[in-house]
Amino acid sequence: MTSLSAPFFDLHRDLPREAPGDETSLRWALELAKTPSRARILDAGCGPGADLALFEKLRPAAALVGLDLHAPFIERIRQTLPHVTASVGDMLEPEGKFDLIWSAGAAYGPGILTALSAWRGHLAPNGAIAFSDCLWRTSRPSSAALAFWQKEYPDICHLSDHLSRLEQAGWQVRGARWLGKSAWSAYYKPLQARIDSLRPAASTELLAVLDDAQAEIDLWRAHGDDYGYYLTVVTPL
Repeated sequence: MTSLSAPFFDLHRDLPREAPGDETSLRWALELAKTPSRARILDAGCGPGADLALFEKLRPAAALVGLDLHAPFIERIRQTLPHVTASVGDMLEPEGKFDLIWSAGAAYGPGILTALSAWRGHLAPNGAIAFSDCLWRTSRPSSAALAFWQKEYPDICHLSDHLSRLEQAGWQVRGARWLGKSAWSAYYKPLQARIDSLRPAASTELLAVLDDAQAEIDLWRAHGDDYGYYLTVVTPL
């Protein structure tokens, strides 16, 4: 999803989340990172706030902060999650320090190592960063998957390279896991419903966006075993 045009946001308006994810994976990351009950937690690139709602459920005493460049997402969070401090801003430039910095499918934009470097100075003592990134799950991906991801995310790599880069950049992997199909469905099922509802009256410009999104969903249905989102929890070495 590279376009940030008005038709793009027509499609994504009111979707619950902007990347694969679910409560199971978020709960796992919280427990692995040993995030305390009264933690300060940043959701970097928070989108419309699906994970902030989960944090509020799982860490009700925590101080929650959401950062995203898209103002309508932030306004939605302010309306639905009034206890969250939500701001329009660069996710690489938060204020203060955090016990957990969380980023679901957003850090690949500036680059994983760039994002981690920017966040390093914003970790509280014993703090951790949890982020998900799309990786290859096979050494021989299908031609369709290869063509899509080389265009969408040229830096996509294999798991061994991912772990090696983190170590070389001075990060210790506390734990990691592939997101399950339920996490993908949590994103794609509402997206599919939105595509279907918009298509009958869509403009030419919107139809192009709908077709791109449908192609992404169809690719996952056909070749989703070739790639996946990998959730990694890291701390500075």
